[in-house]
Amino acid sequence: MTGMDSTASDADLVQQTLRGVRDAFHRLTERYYRPVAGFILKRVGRPDLVEDLVQETFLEAWQAMKAGRQPQHFSSWLFGIAHNRCGKWLRRKRPVLFSPHEAPDLAASPSEQALREEVEEQEKQLALLQTHLRGLPEDTRRLLELKHRDGKTCEEIAAATGRPVGTIKSLLSRTYKWFREALAPRGGEPGEVSR
Repeated sequence: MTGMDSTASDADLVQQTLRGVRDAFHRLTERYYRPVAGFILKRVGRPDLVEDLVQETFLEAWQAMKAGRQPQHFSSWLFGIAHNRCGKWLRRKRPVLFSPHEAPDLAASPSEQALREEVEEQEKQLALLQTHLRGLPEDTRRLLELKHRDGKTCEEIAAATGRPVGTIKSLLSRTYKWFREALAPRGGEPGEVSR
């Protein structure tokens, strides 16, 4: 890598990435690949999935930055993406695995009861999300609608609302953080902080 300072801060590398310097994002990837992989392995407990989830995490980060997203604290933001990727995988219906040397046990398919329970859980999560959305201030709900329903960028939202881009990004970031905490499972897992 030519001209790339190996001691550059995350913030410097983020700025360079936003200016289109590909090597800068490569440096961020090298810096955080192993920590993100370790984090993901602890969350999903499946070494065979780590590589895919790490790549999805960095791809999502790259695409967001390419679209103009400027994370203030890159490492926290990146680990937030990794956390969300793990959550999506853990909630996803997983295929029944079997040995390639043996025929699959057809009885291992999920029962109707298990499928009903999964649907009920998804409905509960959706109802909880809707409840939390209704509890948000009107202007925050409007920001979320512009961003996610209408597909607007932060810059477009700023122009439409007359607010600075940094304010829009900050409000969205705080709202996402609040949602992650509000919707997190409360099962008394190790390291969980109760409110």
